[in-house]
Amino acid sequence: MRKHLLRMSTLCLTLCCVIFAQAQKDNMGKAQVSMIQEKLLYSTDFSDWTKAAAAKEESTVAQSTKYSHEKLDFSIFNTAVESAGVNPKFNNGNPLGWLMASKAADPYITTSALGSITKVCFVHAATGSKRGWKLEAKGDGDGDWVTLSDTPANPANRCEVTVEVNRTNCRLRFTNLNASQNAYLFGLDIYGNVDMSKSPALAGFKANGKSYVAADIFSETADGNMAATIELSKAEPKISVENPVSDLTADNGEIGDITYIVEGDNTIVTIPVTANGATTNYIATFVPKKDFTLTYYNADGNELGIQMVEKDSKIGAFKYEAADLNIPVGKVFRGWFVNASGSGNRKYTPDETITGNTALYAIVNDKEVQSTTARYTFNLTDQYFYDEDHEAFNCIGQGGYHDNQHGWLFKSGDDIELLVGGNAYIILSSCKYGGAGTLTLKDSKGNIIGTASYPAAKDGESVSFHYEGGADVLHLTFDCSPYIHCLTIANVQDNPIDKNEAGYFIVKAGDAAHLLNTLMIANAEAKEDSRTYIFVPDGTYDLGETVLTPISGNNISLIGQSEEGTLIKNAPRVENEGIGTTALFLVTGSNTYFQDLSLQNAMPYDMNKAAGRAVVIQDKGNRTICKNVRLLSYQDTYYSNNNKGQFYFEDGEIHGVVDYVCGGGDVFYNRVKFVNESRSATPKTGSVTIAAPYTDGTQWGYVMSGCTIENRAKSFNFGRAWGGTPRLAWLNTTINQPAEVESTRFTTGGMNTYADKFVEYNSVDASGKVVSPASNTLTFKKDNKSKTYETILTAGEAAEYAIDKVFTDWRPEMLAGQMNIANAQISAGSDIFSWDAVEGATAYAVFNHDKLVTITTSTDYKLTEAGNYSVRAANSMGGFGKSSTVTTGIGKVASKDAKAIRIEYFTIGGAKVSTPQQGVNIAVKTFADGSRSCSKVIGK
Repeated sequence: MRKHLLRMSTLCLTLCCVIFAQAQKDNMGKAQVSMIQEKLLYSTDFSDWTKAAAAKEESTVAQSTKYSHEKLDFSIFNTAVESAGVNPKFNNGNPLGWLMASKAADPYITTSALGSITKVCFVHAATGSKRGWKLEAKGDGDGDWVTLSDTPANPANRCEVTVEVNRTNCRLRFTNLNASQNAYLFGLDIYGNVDMSKSPALAGFKANGKSYVAADIFSETADGNMAATIELSKAEPKISVENPVSDLTADNGEIGDITYIVEGDNTIVTIPVTANGATTNYIATFVPKKDFTLTYYNADGNELGIQMVEKDSKIGAFKYEAADLNIPVGKVFRGWFVNASGSGNRKYTPDETITGNTALYAIVNDKEVQSTTARYTFNLTDQYFYDEDHEAFNCIGQGGYHDNQHGWLFKSGDDIELLVGGNAYIILSSCKYGGAGTLTLKDSKGNIIGTASYPAAKDGESVSFHYEGGADVLHLTFDCSPYIHCLTIANVQDNPIDKNEAGYFIVKAGDAAHLLNTLMIANAEAKEDSRTYIFVPDGTYDLGETVLTPISGNNISLIGQSEEGTLIKNAPRVENEGIGTTALFLVTGSNTYFQDLSLQNAMPYDMNKAAGRAVVIQDKGNRTICKNVRLLSYQDTYYSNNNKGQFYFEDGEIHGVVDYVCGGGDVFYNRVKFVNESRSATPKTGSVTIAAPYTDGTQWGYVMSGCTIENRAKSFNFGRAWGGTPRLAWLNTTINQPAEVESTRFTTGGMNTYADKFVEYNSVDASGKVVSPASNTLTFKKDNKSKTYETILTAGEAAEYAIDKVFTDWRPEMLAGQMNIANAQISAGSDIFSWDAVEGATAYAVFNHDKLVTITTSTDYKLTEAGNYSVRAANSMGGFGKSSTVTTGIGKVASKDAKAIRIEYFTIGGAKVSTPQQGVNIAVKTFADGSRSCSKVIGK
């Protein structure tokens, strides 16, 4: 018996060992699933956050985590929240969410503590180098914040960073790496370990074949259950007992019996999960997707009709097409677009997924033809430039959009077909990046019109080809892979652009397209050793939404006829608002000269908006001079965008409300009138800040000498610090409303730094009475840094700001000096208008009743009709001085044998008289054919 029992025990032990060994064998090579799992606890691109401006008071954004179901609070200081921001430097100008640190050292984003953080992935960016967000962590065992990442964003426009954290009870903190610049945070993912054994957890399931992850869609309710609403297409079968959810899995626990309750179009599915004696019900409510309304608008803005499309469905087919529109002759329907007009306008396609009520606008514009006058501009930096919508531009090959900085990228062998109506200029805005090679323009027969080397020496450089011939299809080809920012076809067969004998391009009065063509040709033909002159007669030149019109050539002079009568303006879309995106002119050339012009940025201004930056001149050039120029806008009217540049203003006016002269370099304002506009349509409202210098690497900053301030707002101050080591001086200023200057006279709080040297000397009122205080010691601050000093200069200190000390090797006031003519006359009995030569004059402009007749280098002009003639002399920069006027009734010379039908008499000065007066008179005979003759008559 004992032997039998022993054998039985041995057998049992053997069987147990075999079973254990087999189990071990079965599990060899299989990973053991731990209930402590790393999960993505929180993820955001900030598009789901509420927009908020940066504030100097801490605010909290309440969020929660998945899986661990913890409260997650973000504490934010001096950091803006943008759910759908637009910046042309990011995401190709498309909207995206971000957190943006102010230009300061104090912005931060801090989280509340989470039980576990294993790693963090974030995306940061900046608009320049050496900027971005620093990430720190502080958890169990950390005495202070521990730096996890302090590397600037590189590439600056989007930089992804992943850092290991591996801390418990951990907080995160983001701070600004560069106190004088913004930093952008585009995305944040926080991972952590979660003990999945603690509570029941559903992992996921399928419905109608689609997989759903429970943690992504369910939220905890007040009763401890989990709820989700799931939308289904009406084309899908309803979820029910007959069409149940499937493939259910649990992260922890067992799934119980599932119930289905149908309530009208909805189905409520309850999935119980039980673990450790506890049950959590996952309640999914399946509902049909709603229908959204597509509203179609005709090209005239009137509503055409509607179409219903289910949420998340494609349009499939447009309800209305070209046949449903009233399209004028010569116009073409281009499709249905997001906006009614303007650049950056996206076209809808039948594959568009509809996520809300949607407006569709018909775009109808001119058919591009082989015109003798039309100007066609193709902006290749616009991601919504559609090749198929242009008859005059047809790319054959691989060319296509790259990004909003470089434009289109072409490949070797690509061919752009270009329609021209005869003589034409093909003008490219070229790029300094890309592989080296040659651009070649040929006619349709293969004859080479011209070639150009690539890449450009500087970004945006103009490349010009001049085609002379009949209507044709030209071919632009490449043996490299170039970027092209913009391409313009300027058809000039019947609208020629040529220099006259005095070397001036003369713009057709009031013709904005002719002005733009002339500027582009001048840019392309500009030379280092000679000046290019452009004369713009009185008139309004409305460039519409055109922005950043380049003046990229060196030594270009843009000369208007008069400050009051020559107006060049644009009106960018408000959506395009920005200091670097709205300018009327973008100057990148050196030695640019403006005179006798009014320049306006007419972008609508709304004082209730956070910003209304509408620049008139953005100057990245050097040694620009503005003489008798009126700049009209509101915020950032003039932007000196070269920290090492030198710039000069003399006379003229600058209008604005906020930082309306701003930027870097040394800028000398000589006798300029600053006009502070009201901050609303109601007169005398709001406070105006005039200047915002960003002095960085130059000595003087902004120097206002002998200027005048006219205040149309309620109050104003001289300026505030932008960045760098800001310097600003107001010397001998006439203040027409001295009682409206703010008490400190300057803004003492800086935007990104404190004011290094803001000073004033000898300000007077309109009567000449001194109104600057005897002393004005101020403390200028930025965060915890400050500087205290006396802002009132002595006479000796003010003398150091003389123009020849600010500009030691450049005399802009002499270059802007005006030439005046003496002794203009019409000799007795003559039809010659003459004047004395002016020493140093480069040309003379002759006008009749203020209409340009000619620009000449001669000192006389043969008259062809009666009128009120005047002449003005040009200085070396091409600007014309005061006019000298003579009135005459002389017309063209007639045949001596013809019989006069009328005789009129004029004094030698041109005054008309009824009979000859004592002395020399001029008799003007008018003949039947309309011709005239003149003769000298001596009155007694």
